Amino acid sequence: MYILQNASRIRYREAERARENRAEIVRALNQEQVTRRELFKWGLFTTVGTLAMVNGLSPFARSAFADIPTGAPRSPLFGAKKFTTELHRCQLQAPIPLRRKVANNGESIAKFPNELGELPGRRKSYHTQFSKNPDNAKFRNPLTGRGPIEGRPPGEIFAHQRWEEYFPEVGYLLSIGQCAGDTYMHESFPYQNSDSFWCYGSGRSAVGSMPPFLIKARYSEPMLTRVYNNMPVDRSQNAGFGRNETQLHFHNAHNGAESDGAANVHHFPGTFYDYRWSTTLARADKINTDASDRRASGPDGNGGLNLVPGDFREIQGSMWAHDHRFFFTAENVYKGNFGAINYYSGPDRGNEEMDDGVNLRLPSGTLLDWGNTDFDVNLVIWDCCYDASGQLFFDIFDTEGMLGDIPAVNGSYAPFFEVLPRKYRFRLLNASMSRFWKIGLADQQGRAVPVHFIANDGNLVVSPLQIPTLGPQGMGERFDIIVDFSQFRKGDRIYLVNQALHRDGRRMKEELSLKQAIRGDDKDPVVGAFMEFRIVNKVESVDVPGVFHRASDPDKSQIPPLLTEQIPIVAPVRTRHVEFKKSGGDSRGADGKCIPDCPEYATFPWTIRINGEDHHSMNANRISMLIPAPGEVEHWTYENGGGGWDHPIHLHFEEGITMGRNGMQLPDTERLARKDVWRLGEGGSVTFQVQFGEFGGSYVNHCHNTVHEDFAMLARIQLLTGVAGSPQTSITPTPNPTPDGVFFTDPEILPEGLPRGWSDEGVRTAQLQTTIASGDDDD
Repeated sequence: MYILQNASRIRYREAERARENRAEIVRALNQEQVTRRELFKWGLFTTVGTLAMVNGLSPFARSAFADIPTGAPRSPLFGAKKFTTELHRCQLQAPIPLRRKVANNGESIAKFPNELGELPGRRKSYHTQFSKNPDNAKFRNPLTGRGPIEGRPPGEIFAHQRWEEYFPEVGYLLSIGQCAGDTYMHESFPYQNSDSFWCYGSGRSAVGSMPPFLIKARYSEPMLTRVYNNMPVDRSQNAGFGRNETQLHFHNAHNGAESDGAANVHHFPGTFYDYRWSTTLARADKINTDASDRRASGPDGNGGLNLVPGDFREIQGSMWAHDHRFFFTAENVYKGNFGAINYYSGPDRGNEEMDDGVNLRLPSGTLLDWGNTDFDVNLVIWDCCYDASGQLFFDIFDTEGMLGDIPAVNGSYAPFFEVLPRKYRFRLLNASMSRFWKIGLADQQGRAVPVHFIANDGNLVVSPLQIPTLGPQGMGERFDIIVDFSQFRKGDRIYLVNQALHRDGRRMKEELSLKQAIRGDDKDPVVGAFMEFRIVNKVESVDVPGVFHRASDPDKSQIPPLLTEQIPIVAPVRTRHVEFKKSGGDSRGADGKCIPDCPEYATFPWTIRINGEDHHSMNANRISMLIPAPGEVEHWTYENGGGGWDHPIHLHFEEGITMGRNGMQLPDTERLARKDVWRLGEGGSVTFQVQFGEFGGSYVNHCHNTVHEDFAMLARIQLLTGVAGSPQTSITPTPNPTPDGVFFTDPEILPEGLPRGWSDEGVRTAQLQTTIASGDDDD
C-alpha cells in the first residue's frame, strides 16, 4: 500500500498525483457533483466496486517508472518522533442534573437548569410540535429557518420508549462541529484546518476538540444526551470528505431504537437530537424483576447501591459512541465523530477499595465513590494519514478498506504515558475503519509482558485470563486488560506493539511474532511499537487534580478469580444463518433490488444473504430479519462467504454468547463470552446465542469495516419486542430525513426476514403501523 521511505522523488510525485486524483473522486461523490452510476459508466469503478487499475489513480496500479505498484505516499511527520508527546486522556463530560416536571397533558418533561436556556427533554420529538405549527419559530431550525428544530422524527413511533419508567435523571449537552484551530496529533505537526477534523464539544455551541469525549454512566441513572449539529450548512466545507449530517450510535447499549442512532434518523446542521440512554439492564422484564439481586445495581454515590431489574450477568462496561450516517459512516468517524462511554455497576464500580461483597475492586482508584479513572484508562486506537501539507486525508482507494500509516491513541501520534509500578486497567478500543490490530506488550529487551484479559466488548469474562499477547482485534471490538507494572522500576519503558501486518484494507495479512513486529515493516508503518509506558514514582490524579499518587502508596486493587457467572446455552426457538460476501452477478442480486444510485449493469460490491435466500445489498427501506416476540432464544451463525478478505460483524442492541467458530475450539478470550462484534476470518464463521427484549423498533447488523458498511454490507432488523400496545410491536415505517422535515415510507419485508409460518400479508394486516400519531403535548 505505502511507498518505501527510500523511494525516489519521481515515485513520490507520481503517487501524490494519484492520491490527489482519488481525493477528487471522493470530493465529487460527497458533494453530489457525480454519482456512483456515472463513475461506473466512465469505467473509474470496475464491476466489483474497485477503482480501475490505471496508473495515476489506484495505488495498486503499475508505476510508469518501474514494474512495481504505484503505492500511496507516506504521511509527513514534520520531524516528529514516536513517544515524544504525552497521552491525552479522553475529555470527561460533566452530567447536568435534570428536574422532573409534569406537563399539562400528564406526561413528565425533563427540565435543564434555567440558566442553560435549553428546551426540556420530552417523550415525543419537538418535530411533533413543528409538524402542527411550522410557522412557530420556537420549533424551527434556528440556523437555516427550514424544517424542525429536532431531528428525531415526529409522533409515537420515535417517541422515547418506556419514558416514565426510565425517566432521565441527568443530561449531557454535546455539539458536533468543526474542531478548534489548535487541534493536532503531535506538537511537531501543523494545526488542523477547521474542516479537517469534526469533533465533539461540551455545550450547545462549543467548538469541538480532540481527544474524544468520555461519559461516565451508571446503572439506575438514565441519561438524556442532546447532540447539536454545528457542522457547516455548506456540504463543500468538509476538506473533501465527511457528510455534515449525523446520527450518533451508542455502541452497543441496551436502548430503544429511537435512541440507537442507526434507524435512518440523521439530522442536519442547526438541529439537535435527544437520545434517551436508559441504562436498562438486559432481561429486566424476565429476570430479577423485583430488583432484589444486589449484583444487578449501580453505585448511588454515597457508598451504597441502587438496585435495578435485570440479569447481572449482562452488565456492560467499556462502550463507545460513533457516527452512523448511512453511506458516510467511515468518513464521519474517521474525521473524529466518536467518543468513549464507561458503564459502572455494583460489581464494576470503579472503586478499588470499597469492599461491600459485590464490588470486584478492579484497578481504578479510591478518591471518588465510583468511576475512578486514575488507574483505569481508556485507549482509543486508530490509524490515519496526512496529505503533504499535514492535513487529515481520506484515501478511499477502493471499496474494500482504507489503511492509514499514522498510529494514534486518543488523538495523539504514538504517545507516552507515565504509570506507577502497580496494576492498571486499560480499555482498548479499535476505532479504525479497516485495520485489525493485534496488540502485545514488550519490555525494553523485547520480552513479552503478560496481561490479564478481563472483558470482551464491554462484557466481563467469567474468570480473568492471563495471556502472553492479545488476539486480533477487529474494528469496533473492545478488549479490557489489566497490566501489573509492579515488576518494573522507575525509568523502565514498556511498549504497546501492533503485531498485525496489513498489505491492503481487505484483511490482516499476517500475525507477526512480537520480535518480528518490534522490528517494524516499511510497507506497513503501523506495525511495531505505537505507545510507550514510562515507570515513574509520582503521578497527578485526573479524578481530583492537585492530589498526587506515589509509588509507595499501597495498591488496593484486585484481580479476583471470578468476575461473573456463565449464561448457559439452551435450545433455541429458531436459528438464522447470515452470510456476508462479495456480490456476484448483477448489482441488484437475485432479488432484483438495489440500493439508491446503484447502476443496473454493475456489481455493487458487498451483499448479505439470510437463511440461504437471495443475496441483497443494503436498503434502509428493506427489512431483512424480523424478531417476532421478546424473550425468545435464537442461535445465529455469521459466515464470511469468501476468501481474500475479513469481516468484523456487529449486531446492534443485544450481545450474543459465543458458541463456536468454524466448528473448532474457540480461543479462551471468546469461549462463551458475550460479544457484539465478531471477527469472522477468511472464509470463517461464528455461531452465537441471542435473546431480544425490553425495547423494539428498527435496528441493524453490519460489517464494522465501515468502508464495507458504507458500500452496502448492512441489513435492517425489525424487533417486535416492545411493551404490549406500543407502536414498537408493529413494523416501523422508514423515516426519510430532509432539511424540511421527515417523510415516511412503508418498508419492504423480504421473505427470508419472516419467521417460519408468517406471511408478508399477515404481518402487514396485523402489525403494520402506518399512521404517525401527533399527540397533543404542546406544553
